[in-house]
Amino acid sequence: MKRRAFLKTATAWFAAPFPILSSRTYQEFGWIVNYKNIYKSFYDVSELKNFGQNKVACLWKAYSAVRSQEWIAHQQVGGDCVAHGSGSSIDILTCCRIVLEKKSERYINDSSTDMIYAGGRNLIARSKGRAGMEGNWAVKYLKEYGNLLRQNYPPYDLRPYNRETLYYWERNGIPESLLIEAKKHLLLNYIAVNSWEEVRDAVSAGYPVIFCASLGANDDKRDNDGFIKPRGRWAHCWMIAGVQDGKRPGACLINSHGTSFGSGPKTHGQPDGSVWVDAKYIDWQVKNFGDSYALTAYQGFIIPDKRYIIW
Repeated sequence: MKRRAFLKTATAWFAAPFPILSSRTYQEFGWIVNYKNIYKSFYDVSELKNFGQNKVACLWKAYSAVRSQEWIAHQQVGGDCVAHGSGSSIDILTCCRIVLEKKSERYINDSSTDMIYAGGRNLIARSKGRAGMEGNWAVKYLKEYGNLLRQNYPPYDLRPYNRETLYYWERNGIPESLLIEAKKHLLLNYIAVNSWEEVRDAVSAGYPVIFCASLGANDDKRDNDGFIKPRGRWAHCWMIAGVQDGKRPGACLINSHGTSFGSGPKTHGQPDGSVWVDAKYIDWQVKNFGDSYALTAYQGFIIPDKRYIIW
């Protein structure tokens, strides 16, 4: 299972609860805090322990190679950060499969986060309560029901993304014809990550992480290394698409609050809308909340073998 790699270790720290972050509420930002998940973790089912030691991994570079463009940060319009974190992770995973694993696949379009939000809430949680999702709702939906893209599926056009369409699908559910189409493209496997080392090794192997955490980012000004120091509490979902080990272990968190999130210096060519966070904070969050997942296999869009095409 060798791939291009990158990163290493840190220690648990930071056990005290944090103060509430200004006026931001859990409902506004969309991750519903979940303490109850008990899953086998990455090291229980993987042979990649310590794979990321002393390495650096920047998975957005696979996206740039496949798409011939830089990653553009999502701009969420509602309490759908978990849908953005999981949809973005599938998109990055697809590109890593193409670039790192040399899979014969096509990148058709970005994932429809509207459908993940509607599907996770209606088909997994069957919830009509406050806005938002648990991380496990998203991965369970994608594994059981599959993924749709931001494209036209006549008579349904999933390309527009705005507040109205987001909540339209959430209120009305996903039509049967779209569920049939989504079933062709299942998330085949996801694995819980319950320590910094597991996050590091998963991302180093080309597996992006859906990171659901109460990690404050009230001050999003990056230091000279591209890092921020978390303060406060923010129930939110991010995509971890980069890690580094060695002198300053940490992870690159890609947000869904537009390109203006995060200011100051960057490192390793990180995209706009992202910040690096020290490993000790990542470790505390995944250990204490247990709702973060590495995506490891996806049923994408296979390029037909030309030898079997009848002209």
